[in-house]
Amino acid sequence: APGLDIYPRDAWGADLPPQRPIISGEDVKFLLVHHTASTNGVVKGGSRTTLRKTYAYQTSSRKGWPDVCYEFFVDRDGVVWEGRAGSLAGPVVADATGGSQGFAQLVCLLGNFTKVLPPAAQQASLVRTLAWLADRYQIDTNPGATTSFVSRGSNRFKNGVTVTARTISGHRDTSKTACPGKKFYPAVRDRMRALVTEERARVAHAS
Repeated sequence: APGLDIYPRDAWGADLPPQRPIISGEDVKFLLVHHTASTNGVVKGGSRTTLRKTYAYQTSSRKGWPDVCYEFFVDRDGVVWEGRAGSLAGPVVADATGGSQGFAQLVCLLGNFTKVLPPAAQQASLVRTLAWLADRYQIDTNPGATTSFVSRGSNRFKNGVTVTARTISGHRDTSKTACPGKKFYPAVRDRMRALVTEERARVAHAS
């Protein structure tokens, strides 16, 4: 998409393959925004270090996932990275703390946005990434748009429960968590769909 470049997974983890096969062919009904809750300060080695640490934690016995759980990451400089292996090629199934309710693609901001907002560059790239994914999977992002699905199970919605969610939601909408941060969550809830819809219209006009 115009203005959107994504570094492939090999740019940060060529030597860190998934520990088990990644399930492809997710039925994408909505997009879910996360944050890593990691430091907002400068990290030696930059975003690659944070992504590699995220991989180490999420594939350890603490989580036991086959790879990083998010399909895409956005760093504080607005750089976008492929996360879970195969995400650039098509829809893969994610994992998430609190359980995977399914039917989503996950975009995660590097940093902790409990007390501060993401930098402007990071927010702008988040909007571009969500707009691209919404176009890719034909998701209605107009204000008020929702979707319904049968949960695969989370600590908020048990397996088999019918869930209605905003088409762009924060992680806390589907699991019992503070993610994507107390400070940033209201923007995800109230403004993100309008911004993404505007971005989709801009890209369509430019093409």
